[in-house]
Amino acid sequence: MTFSINQPLFWLYLFNIFLVIATIIHMLYQRRSPQNLMAWLLTLLLLPIFGVILYVLFGSRKFFNKRNKPAISMRSVSVAEPDNELAFQLDRLLQSNHIAGTTNGNQVSLCHTDVEAYSILMEAIENAQHSIHIQTYIFELDKTGHTILEALIRKAQQGVQVRLLIDAIGSFALYRNSKRLRRLTEAGGRYAFFQPILHSLFKSQLNLRNHRKIYLFDQSVLLTGGMNLSNDYLGTPDTTPKEGRWIDLMFKIEGPTTFHYQNIFNEDWFYTTNERLPSPQPPDNLPTTPGEIMQAVPSGPDINSDALFETLLHSIYLAKESIHIVTPYFIPDSAIMHALLIAIKRGVKVTLITPDTSDHLIFDLGRSSYMRELGEMGGQLFYYQDNMLHAKFIMIDHKTMLIGSANLDYRSLFINHEMVNFIYSEPLIEQMSEWLEKLLANSIPYQPSDNRIRRLLENLTRIVAPIL
Repeated sequence: MTFSINQPLFWLYLFNIFLVIATIIHMLYQRRSPQNLMAWLLTLLLLPIFGVILYVLFGSRKFFNKRNKPAISMRSVSVAEPDNELAFQLDRLLQSNHIAGTTNGNQVSLCHTDVEAYSILMEAIENAQHSIHIQTYIFELDKTGHTILEALIRKAQQGVQVRLLIDAIGSFALYRNSKRLRRLTEAGGRYAFFQPILHSLFKSQLNLRNHRKIYLFDQSVLLTGGMNLSNDYLGTPDTTPKEGRWIDLMFKIEGPTTFHYQNIFNEDWFYTTNERLPSPQPPDNLPTTPGEIMQAVPSGPDINSDALFETLLHSIYLAKESIHIVTPYFIPDSAIMHALLIAIKRGVKVTLITPDTSDHLIFDLGRSSYMRELGEMGGQLFYYQDNMLHAKFIMIDHKTMLIGSANLDYRSLFINHEMVNFIYSEPLIEQMSEWLEKLLANSIPYQPSDNRIRRLLENLTRIVAPIL
């Protein structure tokens, strides 16, 4: 088939070639992984014009204009060197990426159940005297969310500074019907939606979502982890959904680490609303007792480097005995996958716990080929059998662990705004080891499917996995 220069199809074909070349140049400028480059290249070739549109909408990895949201700057407070070599190496790598060093004197406690997490959250709201700063991906005004909102309204009426930052895509139902938040503004509080859809669409930033979980009170009490604000995650026993709540993690933290979370919230709030909140103040009285040694690590488009990815990769290569991974979505970058396979060959015990069935079928298909490969190499893989497992947790050699909002997939490691903590505390690691054992008690060993059609779908999905 040939085209005449006077035919519209010829000019459309030429225009598509121009767009594809421009898109490829942009991808190369962003220094993407070969895996991600190949996935997008196939999309561009197989879907003329439409593939370019998809890339413009969903292909962004960093902000095009740094003036819109400058890279977050962190400075260290209450610095303390970790007491084991693994933690020391990770701390040094993070600081070289301009992430603040470890802090000591933190008091960290696990919220053991969804009901306990809800009670602690409501207590923190009630006890707040000066400020309540909440940042979340999902905020649903179901019974649990409505109760939280009413508590925030009461505090705003009392003169407490209430600021609520919600992701526009994650909370799309509330974004479409934001008038339900009007009473909060009438009470003196403020809310905002991160990356409003039309605004981010025109700036090619629709793909850059805010997945951070920051529930901060008076810059002294912090709740963080993977829990969003809805009945699916937390609430009272009488509001438990029929299918049961998702299994997730929430930690209460008091100490110097809250300074870093306040800094992150202030930057995200200013970017969204142009309101400059008072600069966070370092703790006046630095702790004299060690407490928990930990390191707050933001990642995403507003971080110049890929510090989280680099540190996670480095920790896998440093592992000598064991790697435990809990994640709802297991679609690792090729470098992470290779590091895990090499770890198994080195004699490191690699254990993965993931939900039997997640809330996204395409992610379940996308993970299968990776799990099959990991299992064939000797990894210990398990499907959690109870409710949806949404927790994110990685532990290396029982010496350091990672908790926070990031999943082990390309989106969390390279695209979303995330917030995690590396914790180097033996007592807390021991406590989380017991939590792991409880998960394993409700899990069954992974068995790969023998169905050839299923295996074909797994391999096909792996091609597009880096752009999910």
